Amino acid sequence: MSCRVDSKRFASFLFLVCNGTASHAETFSGRVVGVADGDTITVLDAGHVQHKIRIMGIDAPEKAQPFGNQSKQHLQTWCSQIVTADLRKRDRYGQIVGKIWV
Repeated sequence: MSCRVDSKRFASFLFLVCNGTASHAETFSGRVVGVADGDTITVLDAGHVQHKIRIMGIDAPEKAQPFGNQSKQHLQTWCSQIVTADLRKRDRYGQIVGKIWV
């Protein structure tokens, strides 16, 4: 049996999949109210809802690893600042992953 792929259908499918995942992003502004470690913050939005967000593109050491406390302290300089969060997806542990702008 031959397996032929219709290139137009495949391109259309790929376009829908890629654009479908990007369209679910949620963007909001809020104040940083907590820092869990070097790559995870908690943001309080205008509706007083807290969002725990793992920052996309950062792989910081955990608290128990070398330099984990320094990484967390550096991120704590953002505390009480207003940020814009662009929520993108959930990771394999169910945590929200997103981009953060100060």
